[in-house]
Amino acid sequence: MASLKYLLIRAVLFVVPFALFMVLEIGVILSAVFAVLIAFAVNFLFLSRQREAAAGEVRDVFSGRKQTRSKKEVADSEAEDAIDEAQRADDDGYQGRFEQGDGPARA
Repeated sequence: MASLKYLLIRAVLFVVPFALFMVLEIGVILSAVFAVLIAFAVNFLFLSRQREAAAGEVRDVFSGRKQTRSKKEVADSEAEDAIDEAQRADDDGYQGRFEQGDGPARA
């Protein structure tokens, strides 16, 4: 709800000055530029609480989308990892990640 409220306030802050400048016959482009500047200034100076509330609402929505795996999925993944490691160990030339002295060059 905070996001919708913030969106509507920002829309009004743009539309009202834009309509006023259009009535004053300033021109479409200048009216839009002046309306954007006024809307930005008012938003920046006076709407910090609404902006933070809207950002918090969006953050809450997206933070709930973490991928969670079931116990069966975790067990399957561990079994696949074990099979993969066993196959790598059976391959000729596989010697683990790094043998002593074979690591990346250090400056």
